[in-house]
Amino acid sequence: MGERKDYTKIMAEYLKAGATMLSLACPVEGCGLPLFKLRTGEIVCAVHGRVHLVKSDEEVKEIKERITLVGVLDKLEEKTLNIIREQSESEDVDPREIIGWLEVLERIRRLKEMSRERQSSPKPS
Repeated sequence: MGERKDYTKIMAEYLKAGATMLSLACPVEGCGLPLFKLRTGEIVCAVHGRVHLVKSDEEVKEIKERITLVGVLDKLEEKTLNIIREQSESEDVDPREIIGWLEVLERIRRLKEMSRERQSSPKPS
């Protein structure tokens, strides 16, 4: 019961910040709390954060693919940055190797940008 009270405070904060309480409940099994639409247009649950509302199995598949892709690209970017840092601190480093890793980093960031653009572009009806 104490946890539910904390979520009530979070929901009150959403409302104070100008969010709209929706008639929809959180789709996560066992939750059932009302969803809120933030001023940014994002749909959130007080417990689970951002929620994706889908109308078809195809949309579910697309969202899962995007979330997975972004997660993988984030990890690749982090790993690549660590390698570049380590290489640049090394005394016996071939500049061509660093350039190669910088090109990898650029490609990762380009893919992330393409993914963001695809996500924000309107879908044809």
